[in-house]
Amino acid sequence: MIKAEINEHLVSKWISIYARFGYGAKGIIYGGTGLLALSEAFDLTNGGVAGSTGILKAIAIRPLGKLLVVLITFCLMGYVVWRVIQAGWDPEHSGSKGFSDIVRRIGYGCSGLVYASIAYSVVEILSEQPSEAKRSLEDWAYEIMVRPVGRLLVGAVGLVFFGIGCYYFYRAIKAEFRKRFKRHHMSDTAKTWASIMGRFGIAARGIVYVLIGAYAVGAAWQFEPSLIKTTEEALALFDDNPTDEWILATLGIGFVAYAVHMGFQAVYRSIEPID
Repeated sequence: MIKAEINEHLVSKWISIYARFGYGAKGIIYGGTGLLALSEAFDLTNGGVAGSTGILKAIAIRPLGKLLVVLITFCLMGYVVWRVIQAGWDPEHSGSKGFSDIVRRIGYGCSGLVYASIAYSVVEILSEQPSEAKRSLEDWAYEIMVRPVGRLLVGAVGLVFFGIGCYYFYRAIKAEFRKRFKRHHMSDTAKTWASIMGRFGIAARGIVYVLIGAYAVGAAWQFEPSLIKTTEEALALFDDNPTDEWILATLGIGFVAYAVHMGFQAVYRSIEPID
């Protein structure tokens, strides 16, 4: 019995450490996205904005970039593992079995799938041989929309994204993420900045999700798959028009703030995989 408890404690400890590296890796990706958006907004570069995969591609072409991408991906899988644990066991809400808890677990699972797909995309990045069979989001949207109730499905997904964006605004206002911090380990300055960065960063994500959702609904309504947007394309909306570059700069700062928020999560978040 004692040996089993010791092994359980060790497993919990190592999963916790791995998850923290995962939060850090997620922060690196968002930080890169934000910095590139800022560079575009101030015309410091002309390569366009980029999403998660684009940032990893940009890192890969640098000296020792492929090694760094492998390390980031390995760490990012720690975040995926933590999301799987949250989806399956939800140790942070032990005993909760209401509808909202089911929705939350589904959200954890979807988040894990998203970042697992980002990690999987690294295989293509490292091979330097993009698959000819790879299809764009627009292609997939078209294939869905031409089928029975396909437009309704795309519209429903758009509403989900819009709803998630609004929920992020709620989270930014309430700042309940602070409850997950080990606040007794934080200085007053750290608490203040963790709150500011978290609120600003989460709100920036909310704006992007609302945009993605609104465009998806518009695509379904007008039967126009080209309106479907990724994060990169949502940011690019403000890169094409010089009068909107201040919005791109604001979102860039917001994404950098979210990266800092991930840093606080990596260091101070209470992570107990085994309740």
